[in-house]
Amino acid sequence: MNSDTKEKTSSEIILENYEEKRKYQRIVVNCPVRLLLSGDRIIEVLAHDISLGGMQIRCDGEALQILQSEGKKPGQRTDSDFEINFVLPLGDKRENIFLRCKLIYIAELEGDIYAIGLQFTNIEGDNRRTLKRFIKVSKEHL
Repeated sequence: MNSDTKEKTSSEIILENYEEKRKYQRIVVNCPVRLLLSGDRIIEVLAHDISLGGMQIRCDGEALQILQSEGKKPGQRTDSDFEINFVLPLGDKRENIFLRCKLIYIAELEGDIYAIGLQFTNIEGDNRRTLKRFIKVSKEHL
């Protein structure tokens, strides 16, 4: 079977469906992100891309399990939001960003690596201006 006729995996379908629904253009990044969870838990992951509306992160199965347990109560699933922290380069400066977000999708990529879509739930003030400026500058260099 050649690659043109290869059946798509459920993860590929998930990623394509979210790609089609995008409201904002994504900028590919490669920066560390800290997920600040309840109980003072912190998970270190890697950002894959970012837009004004959200971010796709990459992590391993262990980090995914911790993230999925966030906000769960026995017998029910809740979609609680959490805070993330990351640094964006802007010219000679590095801008520290804190945002609230929620988990939108999970797709297994290969092995023990997962793509996780996060939607920003609260982006205001300086964080919004910094992110808009970063995206504008990044698009100019494409």
